[in-house]
Formats: sequence, C-alpha cells, structure tokens
Amino acid sequence: MQFEHVTCPHCGILCDDLTIEVNESSLKPLNVDHPHCIRGFTQSSFDSVKLPSAKVDGKNVSLDEAINKAVGVLQSSSQPLINGLIADVQACRKAIALTDKIGGVVDHANGKYMRANIAVMQRMGKVKTTLAEVRNRADHVIIFGAEVLDRFPRFLDRILSPEKSLGTENTTNKTITIIDSQAQQDVSKSFDQTNINYLRLDMPNLESIIQVLQSTIQSPDKVDEAESNITKTIKSVYTKIFDSQYTTIVWNTGLLNTDTAEQTVQAITLSIKELMKEIRCVGLPLGGSKGEITANQVATWQTGIPLPVAFMSGTPVHDPVLYDGSTMLENNEADSLLWLSTYSADDVPPETTIPTIVIGHPNMGISKQTTVFIPVGVPGIDNRGLACRTDSVATLPLQKIRNSDLPVASDVLNKINEML
Repeated sequence: MQFEHVTCPHCGILCDDLTIEVNESSLKPLNVDHPHCIRGFTQSSFDSVKLPSAKVDGKNVSLDEAINKAVGVLQSSSQPLINGLIADVQACRKAIALTDKIGGVVDHANGKYMRANIAVMQRMGKVKTTLAEVRNRADHVIIFGAEVLDRFPRFLDRILSPEKSLGTENTTNKTITIIDSQAQQDVSKSFDQTNINYLRLDMPNLESIIQVLQSTIQSPDKVDEAESNITKTIKSVYTKIFDSQYTTIVWNTGLLNTDTAEQTVQAITLSIKELMKEIRCVGLPLGGSKGEITANQVATWQTGIPLPVAFMSGTPVHDPVLYDGSTMLENNEADSLLWLSTYSADDVPPETTIPTIVIGHPNMGISKQTTVFIPVGVPGIDNRGLACRTDSVATLPLQKIRNSDLPVASDVLNKINEML
C-alpha cells in the first residue's frame, strides 16, 4: 500500500510531499533519494509478528508492569530529569505535564544547541524570516557551512532551487553563496549548479569567518592595502548583498562551537541589523532535526518560558545554565532520568548510573543499565501527531500509515501521570 503527501519529521524542514510504500510493517520512501530521508523510515521497519516488548531490568514484561515500575522510580526520586523530548506535540505536552506533577526538570536532548538562538532573541531580538519567504522572495542566500545541506537534505531543492515560486525569475534562480572553512569536513554535495558559489576559505572555523564578515559590514570603507584574499572574498560577499534585493543568511548552531555559539549568533544578528538600515537582509536559523523546535514551542505554550524548565518550586523556572539537562547528568544533579525519544532508533539515552526510564522508538537498542524500556509507536508512522517546522511558524500533521499494536507515547506518559 502507498501513502502520499506524507510528512517527514526527521529534519526541521518537515517536507510533506513524500510517498511511502508500506508492506505489513516495512516502510520504503519512493520519491526521495537522500540517505537521511530514507533511513528515517526504513529503520522503523520491524517484524510484524513479533512486536518489541516492554522491559524491566532487561526482562520482557507487560506494558502495565513496565508502567508500574516507572511510577515507582519517579515516586522515589527527589529530583527527576525528563530529557530527550524527541517527539511530537502531544507527547511533549504530556512530558511537561508529568514534569510539573513530579516537581522535576525538563529539557531537550539538543538543548545546548538551542540556547544560543534563544538567548540572543531574548536579549536583543532578531530579524528572522520563514521558509516560504526564502522560497518565494529571496534572490540571494548565504549559508554558513556546506554541511547545512546534508543536515537538511531537501532544503536545496525545495526551498533554494524550487521548480516554481511566487516571485520573479530572480527568486526561482536565486544566487546561493556557501561559505565554509578549511576545517569543515567535505560534504556530499558537488555544487555543480551554476547559481551556487562555494567559497572554502583558509580559516580555522566558521566563527572566524563570521567575525570577518561582521567587521566588513561595520566598516565597509576601511582601506587596507595589505588585506588578505580572505578579506577580499568576504568583501565580495558584502558587495553581493547590496547587489541583491532580498538576502537571507542561514546557519545551524549545531555546526558552531557550543562554548561560543551565543557570541557567534549575536555577531550574525548585529550584522543583519546593520545591513537592514540600507538593504533587505534577514536571518534563518535552521534546527529541529530531533524535534527540538516542537519541544521548545510546546514548553513556551504551556509555561510561558523556553526550555529548560524546572518545577521544583511549584512554578515554572527557566535557567539555561542551572537546569541544562546534559550538565545535570554530568554533575549527578538528577537522581532519575526519563528519556523520551520516538523518531529514531539512534537517539538513545546517555550512559548514566541513575535509574533510567526509556519511552522510545521500538527498534532502539538499550543498555543493560536501563531500568524500564517501553517501546512506543513512531509519530507519522504508527500514530497521528503534530510537529513544528524549523521556522516556528507552521505546525504540520503527521499521518498514521501503518497498523501496529504499539502504544502511543502520549498515552503512556498520561497513564504514568495519572498513577502518581
């Protein structure tokens, strides 16, 4: 059986034009060829005769037994951490409600990568755009890091080089400038399109390139007779911005140094604000490959603040340093962990010595130290759901395209909540 117009939740673009062939419990995308897109569906195949079983201390148990054990772990915990949140809107809602009930901390697995964009937005605001605006209005796009196009595989053909757009010929055949450092790994793209200008600069990292661009924007008329080829190249990019009508600057914080990502995003933001005084130039941070946009949107809807959120005081508190999930685990600041991850079998919980409950993808490999494992359906495959797109302006439906007896993550979380 074939299903058309299927939404793919395996990157933040949320392409909704996939055709998926379903043969019992096996899945195969028919109209995409990128390995990342294909793997998201094929790795969810399993033997329809033998469903993955819930486990307690590595032994197969019934779903009710696993839920009872999970309730016991959380009841005996004084500072539980709900982490992962690689899930759809409804599961994230239930996870946040559960965290509120038990007085714990909730954060996303990619929390550290979200912080930079959020912090700059909170402190100074941003000039951001949407995927539709880039597709239909932008005539020049600057991308920091060619790997962006591997992490978001169909960004190039669906947004940057669409067959049709609502704009002019310049927006359909927009100029794409990809800027990389020598330190970045080679990527799979050959960039043989005539409208792509790939600049691989002899600089240590993307951060240093962004600093040079910011300096050029702040002082474009500064004369330096001994300026390097790198500076000349960056100045040519600066000139191209003013030769265009609508430039979009694209980045992914996952490609930046985590320790300095906030300062780098701030440099991009200040550059955009300076350019906007004279020419149309906007930003588009890409994220959501593990559902972090969905999780953060839900947290903001439910609590009024972004992730991470702590409920120990009885009211939601946001402190990105004190309540960072990965740091809490490293510093032994949590005494139990509930890991929610439903999209990919690869997103396993971090190794830890504390009692761990995993509500996860049915094909997930779990360690022997996992206290409770409850396999659940994959949103967009085994159950309906909703997911938020990378630009935060659209929430797309996820279809149910396979019949299975796997429980729904939100139902499991809700039952745990009711029993506490």
